[in-house]
Amino acid sequence: MNAPATLPLENFIQAVQSQLDKAQSAMAVKARNLNLPMTFAIKDINLDLRAHVEFTAGEIRIRPAAADESQASVFHIVFTAITRPMIEENAAALSTDPQDQTLDSLEDELTEEERRKLEWVGVRTVGKLRELERAGEGSEIGRVTNLPVDRLRKALRRAAAPMVEDIVPVDRAPDTPGRLRRILKLRGRNLTEEGQTPSVRIDGRPAPILKATPNEILLAPEQDQWAGQIHVAAAPDLSTTMSFDLAAFANATPVAGDEPPSEASANGVFPPVPEATS
Repeated sequence: MNAPATLPLENFIQAVQSQLDKAQSAMAVKARNLNLPMTFAIKDINLDLRAHVEFTAGEIRIRPAAADESQASVFHIVFTAITRPMIEENAAALSTDPQDQTLDSLEDELTEEERRKLEWVGVRTVGKLRELERAGEGSEIGRVTNLPVDRLRKALRRAAAPMVEDIVPVDRAPDTPGRLRRILKLRGRNLTEEGQTPSVRIDGRPAPILKATPNEILLAPEQDQWAGQIHVAAAPDLSTTMSFDLAAFANATPVAGDEPPSEASANGVFPPVPEATS
């Protein structure tokens, strides 16, 4: 069987559905433009598809059969009308968390076929898999997908590792604790673990944390902690390290009441804060 000539079964179904949607849209435009009081619509389409079938890496692929190929399988496919509420009621809910990772982020731990098995049982994101693991259902997921539980846990632990995307100096908001005019903002993913306060060190020394969420940490560093290696640990076995250098902004962080303001700070002149980059 010629592999390049095959296509996933869902691609064929989606292609037919797309063309039916176009036909329906064209009929709607025609009815509006011609001010027709009545027209026709597509309700049901019965389709017999003769094709050769192969199963590769957990995926059904088909190759339409030629007229003289009598050994092909026959798919009886019925397309019927369905309303939007019916679609929304039966469709799987998409993740609304923009920070939620897809299962593709586990590609180093799980093969494509193993990730597809998880999708078959309704697990489409890392967040959903972590939710089931915390609820004690990891063993059940492993049983129904034939995936070793230890591998699932290892993959989840790998995906839960913190990642710092950028570090920028920002002006401290009035509702943020502390007295520094300017602080450090860390943005990333998995910066906290289950509500625990993370540990942040710069060149081996603790950096005071003003606020911590899974996607953002606000720091009040000392004058000599605006450059070096920063180590973020959401848990003892979940950490990341990166280098940064924002020493040019260290002198723009006077502590109120500790020392008289410099001429520059008295005049309200501070180095500009760079725009955060995603």
